[in-house]
Amino acid sequence: MSDKNGTVIVTSPAWESHSSPLGASLARLADKYLVNVIQSPIMQLEMVNDAVRRAVLRELADWDEVKADYAITVVCSTPEAPDALEQFDDLCLALQIREDRLKFAAIDQETAISLSEVCHIKEISKFHFSSVMTPETPGSIKDLTDLVTKREEERELCLVFEPAESSGLIARTLIGNGLRAIRMGFYKYRPIQMANLPPTDNQSWWVVVNDAIAVPDIAKGLKRQNINFSKIRWIGCRPSVGVALKKILPNAEFFEVSELRPDVVLDKINNHINPVL
Repeated sequence: MSDKNGTVIVTSPAWESHSSPLGASLARLADKYLVNVIQSPIMQLEMVNDAVRRAVLRELADWDEVKADYAITVVCSTPEAPDALEQFDDLCLALQIREDRLKFAAIDQETAISLSEVCHIKEISKFHFSSVMTPETPGSIKDLTDLVTKREEERELCLVFEPAESSGLIARTLIGNGLRAIRMGFYKYRPIQMANLPPTDNQSWWVVVNDAIAVPDIAKGLKRQNINFSKIRWIGCRPSVGVALKKILPNAEFFEVSELRPDVVLDKINNHINPVL
């Protein structure tokens, strides 16, 4: 595998012994773009225990009758929510029997695409990702909650899929806006050590980041391995990542892309190294 155009470090959370979907897709294109791809999540995804999952299902049953006539909006608050849903068979079944009442919202377009795929695979509902509500600014909780609130139907119920350890900001904001919302924390993150990076003197690094919250921990992991920060460039689709970088690494080079699609990320790298004249 050639690393002529540098090494891409994928920091997206992943399930144990698996690459993140983005990481796997980037790895498949590595040879074409002359890059080396390293899977280096700083968070491992895990499902919550059976007792908590049963509590999530009970709360849905308490709040919603299967034969009710109001809409239900499924809100994916993180890029990992669709993957977690795919592993929660009982919740998938609960959504299946409510199919004709479902609407969908996601924190960014990539999450919307994943949600559409998972709902198709699990036979929850078949819809195009373009029908999913997404914020104009990728990752913006305010934009997302404003959009869901604007499109609220009478007595609508929102199911907010989020990590168990999160603050519940999206659910609390929707409730504050007058909507009915259930916080459904059925997956969680566990901090893990960044993967060991190959030693090199002249390597060019490209760090793919999709969450501003992760920036400080990624920077610490790179510092522990004595990576030269002047050789690092950062790529993400959320403006908040660039803001977070400037706070701790004022000289950091951040490249914002329209979406974290593998070909978009790798084209950005290739065009920077080999600019079209």
